[in-house]
Amino acid sequence: MTYAADGQRRRGRPPRLSRDHIVDAACELGIENLTMAAVAERLGVSHQSLYGWVQDRDELIDLVSDRLIRRIEILPPVEPADWRDSLRSYANGLRLLSEETPGFAAAGLGRFRATDGFIKLNRDVVLMLADVGFEPPLAQRIYETLYTVLLGWISHNERLAAVLRAFERSMEPTLSTSSAESETRRRMATEQSAPADERFEFLVHALLAGLPDPPRQAVVETADLDLRESLEVVRR
Repeated sequence: MTYAADGQRRRGRPPRLSRDHIVDAACELGIENLTMAAVAERLGVSHQSLYGWVQDRDELIDLVSDRLIRRIEILPPVEPADWRDSLRSYANGLRLLSEETPGFAAAGLGRFRATDGFIKLNRDVVLMLADVGFEPPLAQRIYETLYTVLLGWISHNERLAAVLRAFERSMEPTLSTSSAESETRRRMATEQSAPADERFEFLVHALLAGLPDPPRQAVVETADLDLRESLEVVRR
């Protein structure tokens, strides 16, 4: 099958259907329960008609995720020394987005995304870190580490919330359970039952505290100007 390039409509296709319409419907359904059949039903078209616009469910999830990730804005720090506050804001934004769209975090862990929205977010973070003195390769590593760890925690927490009662029952001691094992089970159950906000804040604080400080002060140098110009061109 030959797919339409760049969302262009094929000759004879009903005008009510477009890639944007398909993504709109997919966003309304959400990622967690997204299927091609459900999107087709929502749009009132045949299942097969969608394949002229998107290749499969994975591509559709990529398109939905790309639209959603554009909602995250990277704010520059008030002072260069406050760059961790910008990353904290990014972390909170990523979590809020994931909570509003169940399945977003889990889907992001399983695929490498290089769509326009994700590229822009990546470059915005790298540019912010470069402005406070990080070398771009280290800034990229910081971005990749934060993104992966945060999505992993969010995905784990989503699944945990769905099975927490069964998990707590599995932690109940039996006659053969030693006192040490019983205490370990109790601590595990207590931690997993703790408020998600508290556990997420601990994670973010630990991550940011473990990051190195910029290896140099941010100064106006030719290399910095070249980096900013190249990144700004892409951002525009």
